Amino acid sequence: MRTALRTCLATAVLAGALLAPAAGTAYAATTAGQAAAVAQGSPADRFSGTPVHIGEGLVAVVRHEAEGPEAWIRAVGPDWKPGDNYMYRVLTVLDRMNPVDSANGLRLEITRPNSAAPLLTVTKAGVATSFPMPLSEAGRTHGAECVSATKRLALHGTLVADLATTPDGPQVQLVDGVTKQPYNRLTRTGPALAKGDRTVARIVNPGAARPSFEYETPGQADPFGTALFPELPAGCAFTYAFQGEAPAAKPEATPTAKPSATASSSAAADAMTARTVGQTSVVPAGGVAAGAEIAAEDTDDSTNAYAGAGLAAIVAGLGAAFVARRRARTRR
Repeated sequence: MRTALRTCLATAVLAGALLAPAAGTAYAATTAGQAAAVAQGSPADRFSGTPVHIGEGLVAVVRHEAEGPEAWIRAVGPDWKPGDNYMYRVLTVLDRMNPVDSANGLRLEITRPNSAAPLLTVTKAGVATSFPMPLSEAGRTHGAECVSATKRLALHGTLVADLATTPDGPQVQLVDGVTKQPYNRLTRTGPALAKGDRTVARIVNPGAARPSFEYETPGQADPFGTALFPELPAGCAFTYAFQGEAPAAKPEATPTAKPSATASSSAAADAMTARTVGQTSVVPAGGVAAGAEIAAEDTDDSTNAYAGAGLAAIVAGLGAAFVARRRARTRR
């Protein structure tokens, strides 16, 4: 058993030395291939939408997804017709954070940006024309008239929370306010983020008549903020019966790792036990069990010593062979 162990160790060392350059080359090639694939990918749905011809050689590509209403103003030329390609140069982008701008002599504005049914208003020479934008996801599900206005809150960093109320209850869309990348979504049936998430946010009393949103505010005097949800529009009914309100317990802030004295004591006790017993064997489970058991008598320090000596001998032999070959070449 000891002979086999020494042989395997020496083989592994030699194989690692020979295969390391090839492995590095393969890894570099794979990484370069992935980067090329990303760079050559087709345009994502993030930039597609409904093109609306607004005149002056412009189209407004309007969309309304988790990031909120958007109008991408693109220059397509005077001869553009519905059905033509619209993925051309972007002049400006309108959204909740930047609802007003101008391009090619036109004043552009998203009106009712917090509504489930916003409008794009284009004004030329004092004459305004409004174009309907797509409904929000909640508006498409319940009808725009039964979805509340959206309340936007700034959390920490660039993260923002868009609060709304629908017949199915309160909902919170977490999104990056700069990249507009959706982060997560909270609902009446899923009111909290997973434990260990990088932020703390939850819906308190999600099934009650007046739920609230509680979120972490790092660096502020109060580490947590609270906000009420917008009310459901008049004449609309909820799809569930209200539940009684429960007192809201303060959530724990984002956890930080702390050393455990109990864990350290247990580890020390386990180490002492292992050192005292010494004569134990580990039986692998599964497909490696057959022929993989190491006997207790082969786990002492002599095995390590023999393995080290064997490795040193191999290295010395390789060095001697290299020197002899070099001398032979020199004599020629």
